[in-house]
Amino acid sequence: MARKVICINRRCGSGGHIIGDMVAKELNIGYYDHNLLDMALDHGGLNDAKALKRFRRADEKAPNKAFYRLHYEGNENVQKERPASDIIFQLQKDLIKKFTKEEDCVIVGRCANVILEEEGVEHLSVFITASQDYRVRQIMETNHLNKLAAQRQVNSTDKRRKNYYYCYTKRDWLELSNYDLILNSETMGFEKCTKLLCEYYRNAM
Repeated sequence: MARKVICINRRCGSGGHIIGDMVAKELNIGYYDHNLLDMALDHGGLNDAKALKRFRRADEKAPNKAFYRLHYEGNENVQKERPASDIIFQLQKDLIKKFTKEEDCVIVGRCANVILEEEGVEHLSVFITASQDYRVRQIMETNHLNKLAAQRQVNSTDKRRKNYYYCYTKRDWLELSNYDLILNSETMGFEKCTKLLCEYYRNAM
């Protein structure tokens, strides 16, 4: 039986993590976001303290051309002599392909929509956005930052996600044709976004 998978890409401060978690809890299905990094590190045998610190910094990041260090740690699941970002991406890709064969789930980020498209796996690809002002306010409140610091975080995070997505898919992260559904969390609210995605899951997938 084909599994039902929802892939969520999100702009910083739009609440994509929160909405994804709410959807997974409402539907009682798997949820993969930051926890996918820990699973990937375990999958690659990258469990020592130095490796954990180094590879955690590489999650959802394109390789840094100014500091292109190659790595040799890990087990047979790790592609050796590659930068940390490449290794983490490949390990997470392996797990995404595995989990979506085994269970219904929500996956946030990690280029999951393109990975599954290339594998021929049906899924719902969602992009969650909101105005810049709204997203800055959300980050100010959530991270207890002043407006300038929040603006910098929103801009730098979106830039990092855009570069990461292009690095591993050769697609524009903000190109809306990459997605089946675009949701504005500012105008709809988190609960309405969650309800819509749950209804789609139940009735249209």
